[in-house]
Amino acid sequence: MGLAASQGRLLLLTARKSDLELQAQAISQDRLLLSIQQEQIATEYSDKQNNQVYEIKIDGEDYQTMSIKLLNKYFNKSETSYKGENKSYSNYRIWDTRSNSTVDLQSIASSDGSSSTPDSSLQRNIANGFWIIQTVEQNEAKTADKKDALGNPIYTSMSISGQSSFRQSYYTNDDAGAKAKYDSAMARVQRLDKQLETKLNQVETQHKAIETEVESVDKIISNNVEASFKYFS
Repeated sequence: MGLAASQGRLLLLTARKSDLELQAQAISQDRLLLSIQQEQIATEYSDKQNNQVYEIKIDGEDYQTMSIKLLNKYFNKSETSYKGENKSYSNYRIWDTRSNSTVDLQSIASSDGSSSTPDSSLQRNIANGFWIIQTVEQNEAKTADKKDALGNPIYTSMSISGQSSFRQSYYTNDDAGAKAKYDSAMARVQRLDKQLETKLNQVETQHKAIETEVESVDKIISNNVEASFKYFS
């Protein structure tokens, strides 16, 4: 092989080598993204396995998933109404700490239904601390509700964690679906990663072959140059 042909071959090999190195970088990047996806899938699955709902216990009944209907029943029991007092307000309200305003209970009840899942607005916002339950303050003798100068009831925030009638319970209805989704997603990611691994191995094998050929062409060029100098000398 002449010097010019060898030089041309070396340029082609160098370009091919650079192309293979770029492919290897792209494949490695794709595998990194798949690794991130695996972490996200695992996190979502863990969240589903550990999600909880608030439950409420009303006298004589078992704990039930907390809903507006049950809150109304719990806080507006007939025995809490004082004799001779005409009450046109609820014994409780839900306060939005972000907007500093009362949440529309009817709107929640109609949109969430029984609020039986952790994703319902009632469960989600109370769990995140965005909504808090407030009850009407009573006088010291607990015979009447406190009111301000305009006759409006005075509400005070209550801690659910400090009430035996409330508790958090693990929500398991979505566990089977979450497991199936997790298995499917992980199988897909692992399959893609295996394909990329195979492709990367092929690229690395080609890269090693190119490196070997580059060394061979380099040697040929060196020998040609050395022979030329000896000829002209």
